[in-house]
Amino acid sequence: MTEWMGSLIKISGILFAGLLMVFLGRYNQQKKIAPWLKLFCQAVIALLVIATGIKIEFLRNYSGGYWYLNYLSIPVTTIWLLTITNSIGQTDEFGDTTPITVFIAALTFFLVSVFQRQGLLIAEVLSVFLAIFSLSIIILKKRNKIEKNNYFSAYYMFFGFMLAVIAIVGVLKSAAALTLLTPLLILGFPIVDTSYSLLANYLSNDYFEKVNESKLRQQLIEQGFSRKGANRIIVFTCLYLSIIAVIVSVKEDLLLFTTMIGVGCLAYYWLRQRISNGSAIINNDRHKGKLVLFGVPIDQIDSQQALAQIERFVKEKRAHLIITPDTLAILRARKDKQYLEITQKADLVTPDGAGILWAAAFLVEPLPERITGIDMINQICQLAVQKRYSLYLLGAEEEIVKKAARNLELEYPGLNIAGYHHGYFDNNEDKVNYVINDIIEKKPDFLLVGMGVPKQEIWISKYKDRLGVPVCIGIGGSFDVISGKISRAPLWMQNHGMEWIFRIIKEPKRIKRMAKLPSFIWLVFLGKIELLFCTEY
Repeated sequence: MTEWMGSLIKISGILFAGLLMVFLGRYNQQKKIAPWLKLFCQAVIALLVIATGIKIEFLRNYSGGYWYLNYLSIPVTTIWLLTITNSIGQTDEFGDTTPITVFIAALTFFLVSVFQRQGLLIAEVLSVFLAIFSLSIIILKKRNKIEKNNYFSAYYMFFGFMLAVIAIVGVLKSAAALTLLTPLLILGFPIVDTSYSLLANYLSNDYFEKVNESKLRQQLIEQGFSRKGANRIIVFTCLYLSIIAVIVSVKEDLLLFTTMIGVGCLAYYWLRQRISNGSAIINNDRHKGKLVLFGVPIDQIDSQQALAQIERFVKEKRAHLIITPDTLAILRARKDKQYLEITQKADLVTPDGAGILWAAAFLVEPLPERITGIDMINQICQLAVQKRYSLYLLGAEEEIVKKAARNLELEYPGLNIAGYHHGYFDNNEDKVNYVINDIIEKKPDFLLVGMGVPKQEIWISKYKDRLGVPVCIGIGGSFDVISGKISRAPLWMQNHGMEWIFRIIKEPKRIKRMAKLPSFIWLVFLGKIELLFCTEY
């Protein structure tokens, strides 16, 4: 009966003190009371709780013994309560992180208590209550369409106080060897943040004037993280430390703890380096209507818009370069500076690869559609028949390009193919001049070059001004498909971005090239991480 009475007194004291913290938080929000007065009021509330028996009386050390605090019990408990109360109560400058970190901490305290099987009912009940309360605020904030609503910040002081109390009646009463380590991990970021902020304010002669400003958040922003990115770092850090706390409370392995802390530090250092380097994997240039992936600017247009732009190129009567890179070509641009520069100077770049569409949708926003080299050729042929434009085919073997020309003429009656030539003349100057002179003489409106990436783009870029062909386009191995040498994937495979599977089946040697795709996927995931922390969107 005496034990129940003691527990009832403790619970009543905790609830009453918590209610006082709510009132203090609301009053501070409205009146902005002086920091020293707020600290004094918090100390009085802390002493009220201590009077009901909530205090840190001993700590267990790692060797198995105990550290009894004796006469230091009350000041240590008071400092602990005030530190955590004000740590969690730091101004949530850019919104919504405090309820999330409180939810993580409360849930972690509950899990630690359960896993240690200490029967610490008060701590478990308080943890569940605080987790539900903070989760409710998170949900309400999500539903609230007003961006800056600090109404709930009045409860942040209460949150900190309750977490400090839970640590005292919970894990600090545990028989586990690493009891002190657990709450320090769960509440690690707020404690470090407050300590750093106080020190920074003291050194800048603003001691107590800006005690509620998070200096670590400001440091993260100064290092290149966005405002949302800084908040995400805070939340992920709290979550990671909480995971470590749960694992360490079960395993009680100091080496494991050290290893996990080291891994976390390395992960942060790696992320900070990537952010500070500023080499974003993707950028959305809305002004130019381009999505820049690995430095390659891809036009955000559909096939009809592309065709309209191509027709405008023809009418302008000056040389234009069109590039239709697939996923592997985009990946090549990371290491091939010459090819990258050519794509950046191109007049039109369309995505010929399901991987490009996936990357764009996963990272920023979807591209309108995939525009393959074959599809563009078909559209150009239709336009050429309607407008009486002429084509010149360059590339592939002699028989292949000849058959491709014949098949196009059969498929598009009235199509004017001014000439064609194979692509195996390498760097022989006489042969190059012969081909160039032949193209100049026949004055085509379109030059389709199928020499493979990046050879075709390099060749066009080098000679396009001399050739004077209005539209020059690299089409890769399209002549092989048009000639019938290689069949194209069924329509359903094309529509589902599975054409690459069909190509591997037909040409097993392509599997070497496809082996690079996992690298592309990995880099895209890295790009997503960068966007989460360095870009507001």
